[in-house]
Amino acid sequence: MLEVIIVPVNSALCKVCYDDVGCFSRVFFTCHHRHPDSPAKIGTTFTLFTRSTAGDVGVGESMDRKIPPTITASKFDARRGTNILIHGWKGSMEGYRWTGMRDALLLREDVNVIMVDWFLGARRQYPTSRANSRVVGRQVARLIEALNVHGGALYIDVHIIGHSLGAHIGGYAGSSTHEMIGRISGLDPAGPGFGGKRVRNFCRLDKSDATFVDVIHTDGELIAMGGLGLMDELGHQEFYPNGGTDMPNCYFSIICDHMKAIAYYTESISKSTPCRFRPTTWAPKWDNYKKGIQTRDCRNMACPDMGYTASPIHDEGVFYLKTNKYYPFCQG
Repeated sequence: MLEVIIVPVNSALCKVCYDDVGCFSRVFFTCHHRHPDSPAKIGTTFTLFTRSTAGDVGVGESMDRKIPPTITASKFDARRGTNILIHGWKGSMEGYRWTGMRDALLLREDVNVIMVDWFLGARRQYPTSRANSRVVGRQVARLIEALNVHGGALYIDVHIIGHSLGAHIGGYAGSSTHEMIGRISGLDPAGPGFGGKRVRNFCRLDKSDATFVDVIHTDGELIAMGGLGLMDELGHQEFYPNGGTDMPNCYFSIICDHMKAIAYYTESISKSTPCRFRPTTWAPKWDNYKKGIQTRDCRNMACPDMGYTASPIHDEGVFYLKTNKYYPFCQG
């Protein structure tokens, strides 16, 4: 792996470059103040799942954007939509949460599902994993471009679903592709280092990263209170189930609220629970909702569903709804 580090003299700005994903600047007192690890150390993998993959949704095909036959000879089909799933800090693609979402997608629709696993880079200390997310975002962007060139995929047909740091990875990917992708769904985007009015759009997931960006907030408390997400509005449609901070039945686990976004989203995909997560209240901004200013009752307007069936045909803004304490969470 070719690696070049450039440090300008008498400057707080320096950058590290990797031959396959480009350069990453480090600017002190901004969101990007730490160098990421190398792609080799992060160890990102891409695995394709389709309804026809070996006749078993549990068996995937490894994809490498630098080896075109892993795309051209795979079961990838550009006539289908493409869903790219990305985990967050300390996570991986193993376990029931992500395999459950993958299986729900394939049962619902005949789509391409690509699981992005960067667990080696995600298990580092948070500041380093946060920096590593920039590299993974660039890798995802290069994969999407390879799918376009070698697989005939259309950018508009790409839908990234990312949780925690994975949500911001989706933003980095969307801002790095040659053309704008169709959609990014941010599931409780990571808060530490990303929250606040001073954080610029290029630092995190933003509505400019895709044609449609929808966000679910489930753990927006301050980090001092155990919150791992954020309350800031990042997309076109922002959903705050149960107020966006404390989820029902999450009393004894610091990550329960944070993970609920995945559970809600997966349930919104599943055909076994056809209930729709319907908001009750709309507001132009979350501050408006909290103050009761300029809010509207969703019974008097066409509010979008929260989750997979959210749609850009509905108004932008923030939406409040309640969920059940136990599965099924949807109240309809």
